[in-house]
Amino acid sequence: MTNFTTLMRTELLEASKEFKFIWLTLLFVILGVTQPLINKYMDVILENLGGAEGITIDPNRAVPNAAEVLLSTVSGQFNQIGLIILIISFMGLIASDRNSGMQDFILTRPVSLRSYLLSKLASHWLISMFCISIGATVSYGYTVFLFGSYSLTNFMLFLIFYSLWILYVVSLTILISTYLKSPILIAITTILVSIFFIVISGFNHLIIQLSPGGILYLAQSRLLSIQDLNYFSILTCLVFIVCNMLLANLNIKKS
Repeated sequence: MTNFTTLMRTELLEASKEFKFIWLTLLFVILGVTQPLINKYMDVILENLGGAEGITIDPNRAVPNAAEVLLSTVSGQFNQIGLIILIISFMGLIASDRNSGMQDFILTRPVSLRSYLLSKLASHWLISMFCISIGATVSYGYTVFLFGSYSLTNFMLFLIFYSLWILYVVSLTILISTYLKSPILIAITTILVSIFFIVISGFNHLIIQLSPGGILYLAQSRLLSIQDLNYFSILTCLVFIVCNMLLANLNIKKS
């Protein structure tokens, strides 16, 4: 068994002990069903909460289709509340090892720094995508039930592209963790940088292609079944991920 596999199994076991697979999955399931419910039953919700007074809802308004509901779930739930909680959940993936002395202990053994960093990247990406995939699948099923059919192929392509965005976020957290010691500062910085790339990726076509946030735009475009897409942002995202890991490796060697 390689050092990478051993370290990765350790990370996954630790996540299991902290019940991350359970509570993160429940979080994304809740986020996944919230948006379809709001879109479908807004009138009923306002009426039962007594908040409809003074609010006029057009009875002839267009009913959103399944693609639009799924898109609002991703952009309004997963990429806001979900992303913040996700980053907070692994903000100490490097800092906790360094502060406890575990990092020095591991790296003084016959374990390469590359294996150490890649095990962190792979394990936390797997944890994240396991929870997100279940939440997204529940959201997909609930949306289809309430708003009509939607292409399973497009949904699966969305998950594949979205997984690259999550891989980038994990790599970004690892990079920032090599510069900052406080888990709170790591989380805040990662959240701000991630939001920055999400925002600028909507400015123009060139920025979309040259920003890691462009992969998120590509994933969301798949939900809308847009055919004329430029897949260069996949390469851009992978380059940013590799650069993040190389810089993290270099920075730990210097420290």
